[in-house]
Amino acid sequence: MKSISYITLLAFSIFSTFSFAASNDIAKQFKKLDRNKDGFLSRSETAIDPALWSRFSSYDSDKDGKLALNEYGLYASK
Repeated sequence: MKSISYITLLAFSIFSTFSFAASNDIAKQFKKLDRNKDGFLSRSETAIDPALWSRFSSYDSDKDGKLALNEYGLYASK
């Protein structure tokens, strides 16, 4: 029984490490796109990524005309 617990704990640790690394990469990508450093991506800032630019409005969940990190994260995690 203890070996199953240790294996499960190890699996969760590995998964959380990969998850953190992925979210850190997404944040770095976001900062790179955020040219004016206001913490949001405007439609013009996303023009460098044609796939994101063309789907901008579908990821702008609050329809404020800009993408926050969590909205961009939905795009970047796919």
